[in-house]
Amino acid sequence: MDLEDELGRILRDERLDIPVRTGAEWSVVAGARRRRQRNNMLAASGSALAALMLVGGGVVLVNHQPERPLPPAAPPVVNSTPIPTSTSADLPAVPPPHHPPVQPPQPPYRPRLPQTSEEPPEILSTQTTAPAPTTSKPTQTTQPNPTSSANNPTTQPPAQ
Repeated sequence: MDLEDELGRILRDERLDIPVRTGAEWSVVAGARRRRQRNNMLAASGSALAALMLVGGGVVLVNHQPERPLPPAAPPVVNSTPIPTSTSADLPAVPPPHHPPVQPPQPPYRPRLPQTSEEPPEILSTQTTAPAPTTSKPTQTTQPNPTSSANNPTTQPPAQ
């Protein structure tokens, strides 16, 4: 027997055939459609979330301004001598608007570190100990023996 004949005979055998239920093709197509829809929904929601993050970050960056001190307000210029006009007597004098003084910005609050009441270690202390008292008695030195120098012929010149 030839290999092709044997293979054809096995494939034509109805005992190895798996029956396909009705509507199986439609079930596969519907499952593929559901998976495609789910993937599209995830991609769309991810894109919308990324766009929202980009827009929100842009808005925050545009609106963020570093704290700058405000320049002091310039007081209004008021003429001390009024200009005589015919209508100035008819109108009541209006005082200049009151501007409160501008306070400079306060520096940010920084808490102080707690003070420790511990004494410094002995090695770091600045106290010194008093030196031991000295005696006023001089140290004793040895005197040369006069008899030993008489016996030594090298210390005295020979008498002639």
